[in-house]
Amino acid sequence: MSRKAAPSLNALRVFDVAARCQSFKQAAQQLGVTQAAVTRQIQALEKQLEMTLFHRDNRVHALTPAGLELAPQLESIFKQLDQTLERAKHLSENNTTTLTVAIATARLRFWLNQQLDDFQSLYPHVQLNFVTCSDVPDAEQTAQLAARLSHDSVDLVIAAATLRDKNISSQTLGEIELVPVSAEAEPARLWQLPWLINKDNVSHQRFLKEHTTELKQTHLVHCDDTLMALELLQSQPRVTLIDKRYTQSPQFPALQVFNEFAQPLKPQLSVFYRKRRQQSVALVAFTQWLQLISK
Repeated sequence: MSRKAAPSLNALRVFDVAARCQSFKQAAQQLGVTQAAVTRQIQALEKQLEMTLFHRDNRVHALTPAGLELAPQLESIFKQLDQTLERAKHLSENNTTTLTVAIATARLRFWLNQQLDDFQSLYPHVQLNFVTCSDVPDAEQTAQLAARLSHDSVDLVIAAATLRDKNISSQTLGEIELVPVSAEAEPARLWQLPWLINKDNVSHQRFLKEHTTELKQTHLVHCDDTLMALELLQSQPRVTLIDKRYTQSPQFPALQVFNEFAQPLKPQLSVFYRKRRQQSVALVAFTQWLQLISK
């Protein structure tokens, strides 16, 4: 003997609404259909169930005993179904994985940002948020970055640093070469202009030490922000030090780059993240992509 077909879910939904309304007209308004459509759905459901659900009295909109039995059960079922669908929708909308990356503003602008479209095309469900940090952090700043990673206030740090913490992993992204840049095109004038130097930056200190003789008569001006230094370079003849990678960016200003004075920086640029038994797919994907673009 063949099984009867299950009643239409749509018809059951119409009955659920009609049972809670005062009339088929009101049910039709709530459902956004015509009253005739509601009537047809109820008739089809009654025929399929082989039972009468509403009294056939135009003056009274009342459920039969069968309807009274079915209505509260359906109301409970549809309420649970709606809640389940809402939870599923919420999960779908929040399927995006978010990573918070600490990085220097200049490094984001002149190195990472121009390549982010490539990453987002590969991993559209990974949302990257950015917070600023020093590109070459001192001891205090390094300790703060380690604490932020340990407390999950950031997921990754991109910087030229050494984080000696057993709970933090790192991957090298390659060597940084510092090069002087200036609006001045003549190398002979390089040592005669004021230099914008971050006197607290260890790499800048090393460069000054290597070129003590050339910089003997040079006026040094303290500036601890790369973007600020580049802005000042365009208004007055001055010199500053930047990562050679920045000069390859289409966003980099039209300045003379003195590659003959390039000097490697230690420590190398690295990406740092908290050690976990199993890293998220998003973090692994982003760190692997960073290594790829750093080659």
